[in-house]
Amino acid sequence: MSKATPTARVMPKHLRTTHAQPNHGRLSIRPADLRARPHTVGNVGDDAEGREDGEADTKAVDEEEAGNEPVETSAAPAPSAEAGKKKKPKLHPQERINNLWKNYDPEYLGKATRILPEPIPTSTATKRSTPKSQNAAESYREARAQCEQSVRKIIDECLSLNQKYTDVHFDLERDLKVTRKRDCIDGLVQSDEDIDHPADVKRVTDIFEDPKFYSDGAGFDDIMQGSTGDCWMMSAFSVLSCSEHLIHSVCVIQDQEVGVYGFVFFRDGEWHPTIIDDKLYLSSLSFDEDANIAIPQTWGKDQEQKYIELFQRGSKALYFARCRDDNETWVPLLEKALAKAHGGYDALRGGQTGEAIEDLTGGVTTEIYTTNILSKEKFWKNELRKMGQEFMFDASDPVYREWQGWDETNLWTSRVRKQRRKGIVQRHAYAVLDTYEGYGERLVKVRNPWGQEEWAGAWSDGSSQWTPTWLGRLDHKFGDDGIFWMSYKDLLNQYKHINRTRIFDESWYTSQKWASVQVPFSTVDYQQTKFTIDVPGDTETVIVLSQLDSRYFQGLEGKYDYRLQFRISKSDNEDDYIARSKPNYELDRSTNVELYLKQGTYTVLIKVEALDYGRVGPEEVIKANLPHRKEKVTTIGRLYDLAHQKGQPGTEEVEDAVVEEKADTEEGTQTEDAAEVVAVPAAAPSPVTINIGTTPGEEADSDTDEDDEAKEPWNATCVVGLRVYSKQPELGVKVIWPPKPKQAETIKTPAQDRDAITKAPQEEVEKKATQVEDARQNNEIRKEKQEEDAGEDAWQDAGENATEDAGENEEREVESEDEDVESDE
Repeated sequence: MSKATPTARVMPKHLRTTHAQPNHGRLSIRPADLRARPHTVGNVGDDAEGREDGEADTKAVDEEEAGNEPVETSAAPAPSAEAGKKKKPKLHPQERINNLWKNYDPEYLGKATRILPEPIPTSTATKRSTPKSQNAAESYREARAQCEQSVRKIIDECLSLNQKYTDVHFDLERDLKVTRKRDCIDGLVQSDEDIDHPADVKRVTDIFEDPKFYSDGAGFDDIMQGSTGDCWMMSAFSVLSCSEHLIHSVCVIQDQEVGVYGFVFFRDGEWHPTIIDDKLYLSSLSFDEDANIAIPQTWGKDQEQKYIELFQRGSKALYFARCRDDNETWVPLLEKALAKAHGGYDALRGGQTGEAIEDLTGGVTTEIYTTNILSKEKFWKNELRKMGQEFMFDASDPVYREWQGWDETNLWTSRVRKQRRKGIVQRHAYAVLDTYEGYGERLVKVRNPWGQEEWAGAWSDGSSQWTPTWLGRLDHKFGDDGIFWMSYKDLLNQYKHINRTRIFDESWYTSQKWASVQVPFSTVDYQQTKFTIDVPGDTETVIVLSQLDSRYFQGLEGKYDYRLQFRISKSDNEDDYIARSKPNYELDRSTNVELYLKQGTYTVLIKVEALDYGRVGPEEVIKANLPHRKEKVTTIGRLYDLAHQKGQPGTEEVEDAVVEEKADTEEGTQTEDAAEVVAVPAAAPSPVTINIGTTPGEEADSDTDEDDEAKEPWNATCVVGLRVYSKQPELGVKVIWPPKPKQAETIKTPAQDRDAITKAPQEEVEKKATQVEDARQNNEIRKEKQEEDAGEDAWQDAGENATEDAGENEEREVESEDEDVESDE
């Protein structure tokens, strides 16, 4: 085999044209060649001239690598047509970074505040605010009176017509069997994995042999969860049933004969009535419709009656929640009322028990992580031991415990986890019912809303800790009924998340205001919109910042979820805060602070963070549902419109703003600071297009073009409300609106956080740096202009000199010829 001849390694052409190589004197290209080549935008080689230049460059490179000197043409190139064009200066790095953030500037201000084509009548509109504090029970008394009046009117009407009541707005039977649209079951946006399939609908009197709303009062042992994922709501029922008067305050009025039931629920700071009929979903079809079940011959001639007794009679026949007693009805009817209030059963899937207790009591829930408790002794004595008096509690294993993934199909993993957690179900809500302290023990009573699957550790049913004496002390009975006792230490170890809901009696007063705020992509500083609290006398307070409960208009909530924070300070010194809310892990509907305030005026600064979870906007959802689900869109749209009325300033707010702004103007103290001026907000913020980019007529830089392609407008707007509970009937809350910008297109970038640094020195440094940078860029532009002008002058001088030299040579030649002629003569 002969030895291979070594060959020269030449870099491929595609690599030479893609990656720039350092010039070590091997390749010589004249500047004249670069100036002569036209600058084109688009694909290289689109015209013949570009191809010739490319071929010439390639040829020069090949000749050089072959050892030949590049051939230079002797003809001088003509001056370029773009030689005198102004060159765009390179952007400063800071400006490049700013352009990246501008990609997330909003396209418009505000959001859609109305879904239905016609506005909600004033008579049914929600309250935007309470001008002064009112008794905490005042809203409840008004809603209860309205509910009772409406139910009595329905009863009289039905008796006169000899007809049972049918709720035309939430008719389960018509929706399931006639229209088959399932509007009472499914939401506007429905997942294939979360579809319920009830089989039949019947009235209470047809399902239960001897129906009773309460068999022996409302007890926590009555509640059994059904086929949907509303354990959070069932746990709330269990907690409330420990104080039976709270259940009675929600279930206001019933008439079993007519089939009408009235309830009241707390939503967005006020109570609302809800009225339903007595139709309920069943799990099995009627006897004449079910052909899939083989009827045993032993049933004889009473096949239909035995089928009804087995599949369609009593609590066990219900598809959704039920009572343990076969003739008790308060649990399924209360669940149905909540489903109607939220627009359908699908809206009850998944939630936080603390928020459900708020909806049923009007209380305020605080999220407590057991790992964050500073003094477990104080938590036991000052909070848990006051259960049923001031507070209510629930417990759960939080979602973040499954941060490594959740695989329900892996039965072995699920079994191991269940064993190691000693029977505590993951991602499941439990009701905390009672506490006991004595004989050296601290014990807590807990209930699983499933009515089964209990704790398997110390003090569980059948464990060694139980003796006949202890069974008597705690009045406990063994059995898989979902009720169990555990030690206080085990409670804190097994449940990482505890909700504590404070209940308000008639000794408390409340005042609230609502506002709509634009949420920037980068939430660094507090909002310009803020609230003030006027405290006429020293008092204990509970300050709550909340957003609209989007569960009531599920599917139309839009792209963003919001997280809330706030801090409170004296109005004369906003930089020195008194208290701040803490961030929540699970609860995102509201956040609160409890503190004692002395007489004076306080400012509440709010911070709102928007999170994009990839949902579609309301317009896309409406467009997809409107052709065939007009009634469903109308129902949810009405709930949306009612809620978003709160974010629009009412007449009293506009009048107050005008008065304060006029007063400031007359005194000559009006400034641009939102803390000093109360600007008059628009009644409804109309969409305003924000033009982002280069100035008209200005040539865009290449980096700016790339940024434009990456634009993702951040159109986030949140409706927030501040609600203050206190013992002062004259306490008042006010909204301080930011001044209207001079130009609607101006969107101010959020300043740095007040808590981080003092902004004035930083702004002064940035201002000076900007001035220096502007001067540097101007000098570079001036220098480049001078060089370009000098180049043009050189080209013109060279051309003139060449013309003069040619003329002189011609004159010399003519003179030389004349001399020769004379000599010959």
